[in-house]
Amino acid sequence: MSAHLLILYPTPKDAGEFDRAYRDEHLPYAGPKLEGATGVVTKRVVGPGFAPPPYHLISDVNFPTLDALKSCAGSTGGQQALQHAASISSGGAPLLIVVTDEG
Repeated sequence: MSAHLLILYPTPKDAGEFDRAYRDEHLPYAGPKLEGATGVVTKRVVGPGFAPPPYHLISDVNFPTLDALKSCAGSTGGQQALQHAASISSGGAPLLIVVTDEG
């Protein structure tokens, strides 16, 4: 059963600057620190449409198992990656959610 760490970034003070920092600083910094991760998918939040969305981006970090996710989250590299994610999030602290794929 695969597991996912979802990182929901609040709407930033400056979307252009956040997008640049996420793409040019955070992904190259955090990616190598996420031991055991099998991939990262980034989604832009655009809805619900009737009000501004409370989040700007969702980063989905994939792991083969929940144990692999927990191991990464408890590691020095995993903690550094999460701290860096918070440091670029000018709209407030990112929300972290762990989900699994259950059939």
